[in-house]
Amino acid sequence: MKTEIKSGQIVFAVETLGAEPWTLRFDDEAFNYFWRPENDPEKSGGTPLCFPLLGAVPDGKYTLDGSEYEMEMHGFAQRFDFAVIEKRENAVLLEIQETPETLLQFPYAFRFQVLYHVDGPTLKTEYRVTNTGSGEMFFSVGGHPRFSCPIETGANGHRPRFSDYAVVFDRPHPCRTIVKSYGPVETIARFMSADETSLRLDYALFEKGAFCYSREDNRILTLKRTHDGYGIVMKIEGNAYLQLWTAPGNPFVALEPWYGSITSFPPKPDFDSGWKTRPGTLRLAPGKTYTARYFITITGRGK
Repeated sequence: MKTEIKSGQIVFAVETLGAEPWTLRFDDEAFNYFWRPENDPEKSGGTPLCFPLLGAVPDGKYTLDGSEYEMEMHGFAQRFDFAVIEKRENAVLLEIQETPETLLQFPYAFRFQVLYHVDGPTLKTEYRVTNTGSGEMFFSVGGHPRFSCPIETGANGHRPRFSDYAVVFDRPHPCRTIVKSYGPVETIARFMSADETSLRLDYALFEKGAFCYSREDNRILTLKRTHDGYGIVMKIEGNAYLQLWTAPGNPFVALEPWYGSITSFPPKPDFDSGWKTRPGTLRLAPGKTYTARYFITITGRGK
């Protein structure tokens, strides 16, 4: 089921299955800043919320306190229908809790809430993970927002290309801070500006798959069209990894804030099989709540 919220400037819709972001647009336009498959716009765009796992564990299995569990890629939250706990004109709060099914994969009692709130041209996404059990909980959480790229139709009917866009950072992001890359880091360096603050997009960056920057506090990045600056600004609060990805040839780029342990690229080290030994895994005491948030602001209409 889809539910919609409005700010007076933008409209956002979320699908309760997986709490998946569905559409983000100006209220007087149809163009969606979140990418959806053109041949089936009602099909999931592959933008799942990742909880309690980011990426995958080797062979879909992990060990915890001497027991072995199975978990699918990116965790189980994407398969669950979230309950709408609160709904206002400009905000919606969604929630899932543990079930007998989740306990077979993740032996913890929890409450996972997602708050979406729109204000002016900005969408806020907030994750709230509460440990409702009696012992310490280990988990990860994150998102897969896929942004339409290119954005809208250019002047005189010209359709911009994927390579007309860049991801511009608020501070240098040198290649030595890349902690995971399925392709050669040298390729990424080739498309990075001399001051290491602007990465020109090209499908060559993603021929082998995604790449991921190390965790960093409170980063800001802008997806912009290089000749006029139209696009979106993303502000990621807290200490998060940033993964970039697309499927070459498709008109989108995923800018993914990940809080917790990321998947190592092959060959996977032994510690990836241990739930508590995966570097970066978040720990939460009983009764405590972990909160993470990021903001997306539409900066231009791309005409």
